[in-house]
Amino acid sequence: MGKTVCVIEDDELVRARLGDMLREDGHNVFEAESADRGIDLIRAERADVAVVDILMPDRDGLEAIGQLRRTRPDLRIIAISGGGRVGPDVYLNLARQVGADASLTKPIGQDDLRAAVGG
Repeated sequence: MGKTVCVIEDDELVRARLGDMLREDGHNVFEAESADRGIDLIRAERADVAVVDILMPDRDGLEAIGQLRRTRPDLRIIAISGGGRVGPDVYLNLARQVGADASLTKPIGQDDLRAAVGG
């Protein structure tokens, strides 16, 4: 049985590709272009998993992860990053410190995504 997954990613192409990969694995997927929208959708849809980009224009993904962890301790959170100025490792390490269960570096392959989502 698939999980309900929210992909929070400001890049439309990346967001669509991640959504397609998750749907291919049988998950129910909804997508958000911003952290605020994603947080609202996760609350409304009772997601099992959130895939959260770290660098977004409206709100820092680290802040969103922290908020999600506080309000939904049962939610599996996967942080994703392509790097920015300092490289993805710095952001992904911070993401794990604020509550991410797993982290992936862009570009993300289907096998890595599948393993991070689980089930």
